[in-house]
Amino acid sequence: ILFTGGCDGMIRAFSPGSVKNKFQQMNAIAAHTGPIKCLSSTLDGDQRVLVATGSMDQTLVTHTYDCDGNSLSLHAVYSGGHSNSISSVTLSKPGSSDQKVMASADWDGGLAIWKVPNLENASIDEEATESSKKRQKNNADTSSSPKEISIIEVKPIRSIKAHASNISGMSWSSSDASPSKLITGSWDHSLKVWDIERADCILALNGSRVVTAISRSFNSDVVATAHPDCAVRLWDMRTNGVGDKQSSQISDRTLRQSHKSWVSDVKWSPTDPFVMATTGHDGTLKVWDIRSSLPLHTVRAVSKKGEKALCLAFGDGIIYSGGSDCVVKQFACKI
Repeated sequence: ILFTGGCDGMIRAFSPGSVKNKFQQMNAIAAHTGPIKCLSSTLDGDQRVLVATGSMDQTLVTHTYDCDGNSLSLHAVYSGGHSNSISSVTLSKPGSSDQKVMASADWDGGLAIWKVPNLENASIDEEATESSKKRQKNNADTSSSPKEISIIEVKPIRSIKAHASNISGMSWSSSDASPSKLITGSWDHSLKVWDIERADCILALNGSRVVTAISRSFNSDVVATAHPDCAVRLWDMRTNGVGDKQSSQISDRTLRQSHKSWVSDVKWSPTDPFVMATTGHDGTLKVWDIRSSLPLHTVRAVSKKGEKALCLAFGDGIIYSGGSDCVVKQFACKI
Protein backbone atom coordinates (compact mmCIF):
# COMPACT_ATOMS: atom_id res chain seq x y z
CA ILE A 1 0.00 0.00 0.00
CA LEU A 2 1.25 3.50 -0.90
CA PHE A 3 0.01 6.48 1.13
CA THR A 4 0.14 10.05 -0.17
CA GLY A 5 -0.63 13.42 1.39
CA GLY A 6 -1.65 16.34 -0.80
CA CYS A 7 -2.03 20.10 -0.71
CA ASP A 8 -5.80 19.52 -0.52
CA GLY A 9 -5.36 18.01 2.97
CA MET A 10 -6.35 14.52 1.78
CA ILE A 11 -4.68 11.21 2.62
CA ARG A 12 -4.98 8.68 -0.20
CA ALA A 13 -4.20 4.97 -0.16
CA PHE A 14 -3.14 3.27 -3.40
CA SER A 15 -2.39 -0.28 -4.41
CA PRO A 16 -1.35 -1.78 -7.76
CA GLY A 17 -4.36 -2.14 -10.04
CA SER A 18 -5.29 -4.92 -12.42
CA VAL A 19 -3.65 -3.13 -15.35
CA LYS A 20 0.14 -3.24 -15.45
CA ASN A 21 1.86 -0.10 -14.11
CA LYS A 22 -1.47 1.45 -13.06
CA PHE A 23 -2.51 2.54 -9.59
CA GLN A 24 -5.82 1.85 -7.97
CA GLN A 25 -7.01 4.24 -5.29
CA MET A 26 -8.33 2.18 -2.40
CA ASN A 27 -9.50 4.97 -0.11
CA ALA A 28 -9.18 8.66 0.69
CA ILE A 29 -9.98 10.77 3.73
CA ALA A 30 -9.95 14.50 4.48
CA ALA A 31 -7.34 14.70 7.25
CA HIS A 32 -6.50 18.42 7.41
CA THR A 33 -7.82 21.81 6.36
CA GLY A 34 -4.40 22.84 5.01
CA PRO A 35 -1.71 21.25 2.83
CA ILE A 36 -0.11 18.09 4.22
CA LYS A 37 3.64 18.69 4.62
CA CYS A 38 4.79 15.35 6.02
CA LEU A 39 3.68 11.72 6.30
CA SER A 40 5.02 8.62 8.03
CA SER A 41 3.57 5.11 8.17
CA THR A 42 4.37 1.88 9.99
CA LEU A 43 2.87 -1.60 10.20
CA ASP A 44 0.81 -2.52 13.23
CA GLY A 45 0.17 -6.24 13.01
CA ASP A 46 -0.51 -8.13 9.82
CA GLN A 47 -3.54 -6.26 8.54
CA ARG A 48 -3.25 -2.70 9.85
CA VAL A 49 -1.08 0.31 9.08
CA LEU A 50 -0.67 3.40 11.23
CA VAL A 51 -0.36 6.63 9.21
CA ALA A 52 0.80 9.93 10.76
CA THR A 53 0.44 13.28 8.98
CA GLY A 54 1.32 16.89 9.78
CA SER A 55 -0.02 19.97 8.06
CA MET A 56 0.43 23.69 7.51
CA ASP A 57 -2.77 24.12 9.55
CA GLN A 58 -0.65 23.17 12.62
CA THR A 59 -2.50 19.88 13.17
CA LEU A 60 -0.96 16.45 13.71
CA VAL A 61 -3.07 13.28 13.48
CA THR A 62 -2.76 9.52 13.08
CA HIS A 63 -5.09 7.34 11.02
CA THR A 64 -5.38 3.56 10.82
CA TYR A 65 -5.70 1.69 7.55
CA ASP A 66 -7.42 -1.70 7.61
CA CYS A 67 -5.95 -3.79 4.79
CA ASP A 68 -8.89 -6.24 4.87
CA GLY A 69 -11.60 -3.60 4.54
CA ASN A 70 -9.49 -0.98 2.71
CA SER A 71 -10.73 1.61 5.20
CA LEU A 72 -9.04 4.70 6.64
CA SER A 73 -10.22 5.96 10.02
CA LEU A 74 -9.05 8.66 12.42
CA HIS A 75 -7.09 7.19 15.33
CA ALA A 76 -5.78 10.08 17.46
CA VAL A 77 -5.25 13.86 17.49
CA TYR A 78 -1.99 15.28 18.87
CA SER A 79 -2.18 18.75 20.42
CA GLY A 80 -0.08 21.09 22.53
CA GLY A 81 3.26 20.38 20.86
CA HIS A 82 3.47 22.97 18.09
CA SER A 83 2.51 26.56 17.37
CA ASN A 84 3.54 26.67 13.72
CA SER A 85 3.30 24.60 10.54
CA ILE A 86 4.36 20.99 11.10
CA SER A 87 7.17 20.20 8.68
CA SER A 88 8.27 16.64 9.49
CA VAL A 89 7.08 13.54 11.32
CA THR A 90 8.46 10.05 11.88
CA LEU A 91 7.06 6.95 13.60
CA SER A 92 9.16 4.31 15.31
CA LYS A 93 9.42 1.13 13.27
CA PRO A 94 7.75 -2.22 14.05
CA GLY A 95 9.57 -4.28 16.65
CA SER A 96 11.66 -1.36 17.95
CA SER A 97 9.73 -1.42 21.24
CA ASP A 98 6.35 -2.38 22.68
CA GLN A 99 5.35 1.29 22.91
CA LYS A 100 5.18 3.14 19.58
CA VAL A 101 6.80 6.56 19.67
CA MET A 102 6.36 9.46 17.25
CA ALA A 103 8.52 12.55 16.71
CA SER A 104 7.23 15.69 15.01
CA ALA A 105 8.86 19.01 14.17
CA ASP A 106 7.73 22.44 13.03
CA TRP A 107 8.79 25.48 11.04
CA ASP A 108 10.15 27.28 14.14
CA GLY A 109 12.57 24.46 14.97
CA GLY A 110 10.41 22.93 17.69
CA LEU A 111 10.56 19.18 18.30
CA ALA A 112 7.88 17.14 20.11
CA ILE A 113 7.91 13.49 21.22
CA TRP A 114 4.66 11.55 21.60
CA LYS A 115 3.55 8.17 22.86
CA VAL A 116 1.22 6.71 20.25
CA PRO A 117 -1.93 5.13 21.74
CA ASN A 118 -2.17 1.36 21.43
CA LEU A 119 -4.42 0.42 18.54
CA GLU A 120 -5.92 -2.51 20.42
CA ASN A 121 -7.30 -0.72 23.45
CA ALA A 122 -6.35 2.92 22.74
CA SER A 123 -5.11 3.29 26.32
CA ILE A 124 -2.54 5.88 27.39
CA ASP A 125 -1.82 7.75 30.58
CA GLU A 126 -4.47 9.78 32.36
CA GLU A 127 -2.86 13.17 31.67
CA ALA A 128 -2.79 12.59 27.94
CA THR A 129 -6.42 11.50 27.77
CA GLU A 130 -8.03 13.98 30.16
CA SER A 131 -9.31 16.36 27.50
CA SER A 132 -10.34 13.41 25.32
CA LYS A 133 -12.52 11.98 28.09
CA LYS A 134 -14.27 15.33 28.47
CA ARG A 135 -14.97 15.44 24.75
CA GLN A 136 -16.18 11.84 24.77
CA LYS A 137 -18.69 12.71 27.50
CA ASN A 138 -19.93 15.69 25.50
CA ASN A 139 -20.17 13.59 22.37
CA ALA A 140 -22.12 10.94 24.23
CA ASP A 141 -24.61 13.59 25.37
CA THR A 142 -25.20 14.57 21.75
CA SER A 143 -25.55 10.95 20.56
CA SER A 144 -22.32 10.85 18.60
CA SER A 145 -21.26 7.68 16.88
CA PRO A 146 -18.93 5.15 18.60
CA LYS A 147 -16.18 5.91 16.07
CA GLU A 148 -16.17 9.58 17.06
CA ILE A 149 -16.17 8.77 20.77
CA SER A 150 -13.09 6.53 20.46
CA ILE A 151 -10.84 9.31 19.11
CA ILE A 152 -8.05 10.17 21.56
CA GLU A 153 -6.37 13.51 22.12
CA VAL A 154 -2.69 13.09 22.99
CA LYS A 155 -0.29 15.53 24.68
CA PRO A 156 3.50 15.46 24.08
CA ILE A 157 5.76 13.74 26.59
CA ARG A 158 8.63 16.09 25.62
CA SER A 159 8.97 19.39 23.77
CA ILE A 160 12.38 20.70 22.72
CA LYS A 161 13.59 23.83 20.93
CA ALA A 162 15.86 21.77 18.70
CA HIS A 163 16.88 24.17 15.92
CA ALA A 164 16.80 27.86 15.07
CA SER A 165 14.69 27.30 11.95
CA ASN A 166 12.52 24.79 10.09
CA ILE A 167 13.29 21.12 10.81
CA SER A 168 13.06 19.59 7.35
CA GLY A 169 13.76 15.94 8.16
CA MET A 170 14.15 13.39 10.96
CA SER A 171 15.14 9.77 11.36
CA TRP A 172 15.39 7.42 14.33
CA SER A 173 18.92 6.19 14.97
CA SER A 174 19.82 2.58 14.17
CA SER A 175 22.08 2.21 17.21
CA ASP A 176 19.40 1.23 19.74
CA ALA A 177 16.69 -1.40 19.83
CA SER A 178 14.35 1.19 21.35
CA PRO A 179 13.75 4.62 19.77
CA SER A 180 15.95 6.69 22.12
CA LYS A 181 18.10 8.63 19.63
CA LEU A 182 16.79 10.91 16.90
CA ILE A 183 18.66 12.53 14.00
CA THR A 184 17.34 15.90 12.80
CA GLY A 185 18.21 18.20 9.89
CA SER A 186 17.25 21.85 9.59
CA TRP A 187 17.19 24.97 7.48
CA ASP A 188 19.66 26.44 10.01
CA HIS A 189 22.33 24.39 8.14
CA SER A 190 22.82 21.90 10.99
CA LEU A 191 22.39 18.19 11.69
CA LYS A 192 21.92 16.98 15.26
CA VAL A 193 21.60 13.73 17.19
CA TRP A 194 19.25 13.87 20.18
CA ASP A 195 19.03 11.67 23.25
CA ILE A 196 15.25 11.66 23.62
CA GLU A 197 15.23 10.32 27.18
CA ARG A 198 17.40 13.17 28.45
CA ALA A 199 16.17 15.78 25.91
CA ASP A 200 19.82 16.50 25.17
CA CYS A 201 21.77 17.09 21.96
CA ILE A 202 24.69 14.65 21.93
CA LEU A 203 26.10 15.58 18.50
CA ALA A 204 25.80 18.68 16.31
CA LEU A 205 27.26 19.22 12.85
CA ASN A 206 27.12 22.60 11.12
CA GLY A 207 27.08 22.66 7.34
CA SER A 208 27.19 25.48 4.82
CA ARG A 209 23.77 25.02 3.22
CA VAL A 210 20.10 24.64 4.13
CA VAL A 211 19.10 20.99 4.66
CA THR A 212 15.91 20.26 2.69
CA ALA A 213 15.60 16.51 3.45
CA ILE A 214 17.46 13.70 5.21
CA SER A 215 17.47 9.91 5.02
CA ARG A 216 19.38 7.33 7.07
CA SER A 217 20.88 4.12 5.76
CA PHE A 218 18.88 1.14 6.99
CA ASN A 219 21.87 -0.53 8.68
CA SER A 220 23.89 2.39 10.09
CA ASP A 221 23.78 6.06 11.06
CA VAL A 222 25.19 7.19 7.74
CA VAL A 223 22.88 10.00 6.62
CA ALA A 224 22.22 11.52 3.20
CA THR A 225 21.05 15.14 3.00
CA ALA A 226 19.51 17.15 0.18
CA HIS A 227 20.21 20.86 -0.39
CA PRO A 228 19.07 23.85 -2.50
CA ASP A 229 22.54 24.15 -4.10
CA CYS A 230 21.76 21.05 -6.22
CA ALA A 231 24.02 18.88 -4.04
CA VAL A 232 23.58 15.66 -2.08
CA ARG A 233 25.87 15.18 0.92
CA LEU A 234 26.73 12.11 3.01
CA TRP A 235 27.42 12.25 6.75
CA ASP A 236 28.74 9.55 9.09
CA MET A 237 26.95 10.40 12.35
CA ARG A 238 27.67 7.30 14.42
CA THR A 239 28.17 8.04 18.12
CA ASN A 240 29.63 5.75 20.78
CA GLY A 241 29.61 5.85 24.56
CA VAL A 242 27.08 6.73 27.21
CA GLY A 243 26.38 9.69 29.44
CA ASP A 244 27.50 13.23 28.73
CA LYS A 245 30.77 12.22 27.06
CA GLN A 246 30.25 10.88 23.57
CA SER A 247 32.92 9.80 21.11
CA SER A 248 32.03 10.05 17.46
CA GLN A 249 33.20 9.25 13.97
CA ILE A 250 32.25 12.17 11.76
CA SER A 251 32.91 12.56 8.07
CA ASP A 252 31.13 14.21 5.20
CA ARG A 253 31.24 13.82 1.47
CA THR A 254 29.52 15.70 -1.33
CA LEU A 255 28.34 13.82 -4.39
CA ARG A 256 28.91 15.57 -7.69
CA GLN A 257 26.14 18.07 -8.46
CA SER A 258 23.84 16.44 -10.98
CA HIS A 259 20.47 18.06 -10.32
CA LYS A 260 19.96 21.41 -12.04
CA SER A 261 17.84 22.88 -9.25
CA TRP A 262 16.81 22.50 -5.60
CA VAL A 263 17.05 18.88 -4.40
CA SER A 264 13.67 18.31 -2.75
CA ASP A 265 13.90 14.78 -1.31
CA VAL A 266 16.32 11.94 -0.68
CA LYS A 267 15.58 8.34 0.33
CA TRP A 268 17.89 5.45 1.04
CA SER A 269 17.10 2.01 -0.36
CA PRO A 270 15.51 -0.20 2.34
CA THR A 271 17.61 -3.19 1.22
CA ASP A 272 20.91 -1.88 -0.22
CA PRO A 273 23.22 0.28 1.96
CA PHE A 274 24.92 1.72 -1.14
CA VAL A 275 21.84 2.79 -3.13
CA MET A 276 19.66 5.87 -2.69
CA ALA A 277 17.40 8.08 -4.80
CA THR A 278 16.75 11.81 -5.04
CA THR A 279 14.18 14.13 -6.60
CA GLY A 280 14.60 17.77 -7.55
CA HIS A 281 12.79 20.89 -8.69
CA ASP A 282 14.33 20.23 -12.11
CA GLY A 283 11.67 17.50 -12.46
CA THR A 284 14.07 14.55 -12.38
CA LEU A 285 14.44 11.41 -10.29
CA LYS A 286 18.00 10.11 -9.87
CA VAL A 287 19.30 6.79 -8.51
CA TRP A 288 22.75 6.81 -6.92
CA ASP A 289 25.37 4.32 -5.79
CA ILE A 290 27.35 6.15 -3.10
CA ARG A 291 30.55 4.44 -4.25
CA SER A 292 30.33 6.68 -7.32
CA SER A 293 30.01 10.46 -7.39
CA LEU A 294 27.71 10.37 -10.43
CA PRO A 295 24.12 9.03 -10.54
CA LEU A 296 23.47 5.59 -12.05
CA HIS A 297 20.14 6.58 -13.62
CA THR A 298 18.21 9.78 -14.35
CA VAL A 299 14.55 9.79 -15.43
CA ARG A 300 11.94 12.47 -15.96
CA ALA A 301 9.58 12.29 -12.97
CA VAL A 302 6.97 14.87 -14.01
CA SER A 303 4.66 15.02 -16.99
CA LYS A 304 5.21 18.65 -18.03
CA LYS A 305 8.24 20.85 -18.39
CA GLY A 306 8.56 23.31 -15.54
CA GLU A 307 6.85 21.07 -12.97
CA LYS A 308 8.76 20.02 -9.85
CA ALA A 309 9.45 16.56 -8.44
CA LEU A 310 8.75 16.91 -4.72
CA CYS A 311 8.97 13.54 -2.97
CA LEU A 312 9.76 9.86 -3.42
CA ALA A 313 9.45 6.48 -1.73
CA PHE A 314 10.89 3.00 -2.26
CA GLY A 315 8.66 -0.01 -2.80
CA ASP A 316 9.38 -3.64 -3.62
CA GLY A 317 11.58 -3.21 -6.70
CA ILE A 318 9.82 0.09 -7.41
CA ILE A 319 10.47 3.78 -6.77
CA TYR A 320 7.45 6.08 -6.47
CA SER A 321 7.64 9.84 -7.04
CA GLY A 322 5.18 12.68 -6.66
CA GLY A 323 5.32 16.18 -8.05
CA SER A 324 3.64 19.53 -8.47
CA ASP A 325 1.76 18.09 -11.47
CA CYS A 326 -0.44 16.18 -8.95
CA VAL A 327 0.66 12.83 -10.43
CA VAL A 328 2.26 9.86 -8.64
CA LYS A 329 4.53 7.81 -10.89
CA GLN A 330 6.24 4.46 -10.37
CA PHE A 331 9.53 3.32 -11.86
CA ALA A 332 11.03 -0.15 -11.88
CA CYS A 333 14.26 -0.25 -9.87
CA LYS A 334 16.32 -3.41 -10.32
CA ILE A 335 19.74 -2.71 -8.82
